[in-house]
Amino acid sequence: MRPRYRPPTALRVVVGLAAGLGTVSVIALMLSDRAPGVLRQLFGPAAERLSDRIDASARLPSTEQLPESDFLVHVGLWAAVTVLIGLTIWTWRGLVVGAVGALTLSAFVEVAQGRYSSSRAVETSDVLGNAVGVAAGVVVTAAAYLAWSALAAGRARLR
Repeated sequence: MRPRYRPPTALRVVVGLAAGLGTVSVIALMLSDRAPGVLRQLFGPAAERLSDRIDASARLPSTEQLPESDFLVHVGLWAAVTVLIGLTIWTWRGLVVGAVGALTLSAFVEVAQGRYSSSRAVETSDVLGNAVGVAAGVVVTAAAYLAWSALAAGRARLR
């Protein structure tokens, strides 16, 4: 079942391309030992905070501890991926399937970190952050479906 009104297909194709690029970028970021440096080169000072969270070990003296978690980074990244997937598919069933897919993919990425990355490790808090992010993405996407449908219905009544 899909919401009564949908955005134009061309718009959803553009969002779909962003969803694909975003998903690949998040996977690369989560698996990359060099993610902080790449982010700094691409986004400059705007990425400093994210880079600091990802690569705090490079600047901390050995006597200091690493930040406890990058939970919020995981929430934000996977929420964004889920929203983009949901806005591309634009069906209720597709939103659920997309969310399950995003959550499954995020779990595989976390497991792969321990296997393919020398500086990243599998952490329960990261998996939880991914799940919270996917759930938040579902809520935001559902709100977008409802808002778009309400606006489109109001516009149709005015005609």
